Amino acid sequence: MSKKILITGSNSNVAKHLFKLIPKNFEVQKINSKDLDFSNLNLIKKKLRFFLKFDQIYFFHSTIGTNRVDFKNISNIYKSVSVNLLSQIIISEYCLKHNKNLKIFFSGSESGLKGSYDIIYGLMKTSIHRYVEERRISFPKQKIFCLAPSTISDSKFTKSRKDQENVHKSISNNPRRRGIKSKEIAEIIFQMMFDNKFEYLTNTVIHLNGGKFTRM
Repeated sequence: MSKKILITGSNSNVAKHLFKLIPKNFEVQKINSKDLDFSNLNLIKKKLRFFLKFDQIYFFHSTIGTNRVDFKNISNIYKSVSVNLLSQIIISEYCLKHNKNLKIFFSGSESGLKGSYDIIYGLMKTSIHRYVEERRISFPKQKIFCLAPSTISDSKFTKSRKDQENVHKSISNNPRRRGIKSKEIAEIIFQMMFDNKFEYLTNTVIHLNGGKFTRM
């Protein structure tokens, strides 16, 4: 029987590259916001049994504002919290309780370390990092893993940012003198989730930033 994999936020570049790496004997289902509204937590709760059928779940769905948070717009704040955090935690908690072999990947971000102009987004990524590190697995064969990259140079979001001057400045100040590519991130995720050498690894957040935050 082929193992089943779910990829949410499947339109992201990293998700697309990861899909290409997954062996053909795995059954992969890809969904995005058009297939399921991740801001609707009541709907998510009704769909929980759908998520239970997967052996691996990769959370790539997210939302980030183009401007600083308007705290008068509570609906947008609720959407950000629901999409970037609560929908993922609700699914994770249910599946970890019932699937003894579940492996879950969460998308982190450097915003979880340094913050973001979208304050809510940054706080949600910080929460994801802490959840991954602190949520004890329920069964020995489960895995919870997260990658928190810095500037992804070829992502749709990076290319669409209006403050390209800040993007270039961030990249030029990085010790590696470049951003990271979506394909690189996908390859690391694949290794960590599929290679038996990393079977012991769980509850780990890898900060993939090229040494950006070094101070010495």
